[in-house]
This record gives sequence, structure tokens and C-alpha cells, in this order.
Amino acid sequence: METTMGAKWAVPAIGIASGLLLFAASAIGGQPVLGLGMLAIMVIYSILVVGLSGRSETAGILAGRPADERLASFNVVATAVAGTVAIVVAIAGFLVSIARGESGMDFALVAAAAGIAYLVAIGWLRWRG
Repeated sequence: METTMGAKWAVPAIGIASGLLLFAASAIGGQPVLGLGMLAIMVIYSILVVGLSGRSETAGILAGRPADERLASFNVVATAVAGTVAIVVAIAGFLVSIARGESGMDFALVAAAAGIAYLVAIGWLRWRG
């Protein structure tokens, strides 16, 4: 599968941009050292993805460049599993929060956003055929 230079650098660029956003948010919140740690993790991840993607199919998947349909399907399944786990954690967090007498709204918003995204995706996929 041929990739363009822009496609090769998309995932690392997003990783580093995410790290910069994490740093900025932490610095604004008065925790710049935490922000530097999170930025370092994202930079290291980006370097590893770029460095290993030519030699490792797994790193290629993480870089957004699966070699074939089978590996592309791994990405879809892994994303679905991660989404399911995130939704279950959000619902569990909501239940624990309300059991403690708190509002649980942070968790409820995450679970609601995930549910809405799921419904929109199902509708979109069904509509386009």
C-alpha cells in the first residue's frame, strides 16, 4: 500500500499536537511538570511509531498504515473494544458517583456522547448503504 509523505506523518503530528495540548492544559492548571511528562510520553510514542512502522505490522497499524485488509480489520475491532471499555468505565463511574451522593454528570456526559456517537454512526452507515 503506497502512502504519501503527509499520511506518513499524520499520526505522529497528531500525537505531538496532543502532547502540546496536554502540556498547555496542565500548565494553565498550575501543573507544568505533569504537562511536560505527558508531552514527553506523546513525543516518545510518536518517535516509536515512526521508527518502527516500517519494520513492524503492529506499529504500522498504530501509524494508521495497515498493510492489508486483515490488519485494517484489527484496527476496527481494537477501536470497538476500546470504545466499549470506555463506555463501561463511564457507566461504572456514573454509578459510583451517584452512589456517593454526587451528581455523576461528568460520567453521564461521556456515556451520553458515546451513545449518541454510536447511534449517529449506525444511522450514517445504514444510510450510505
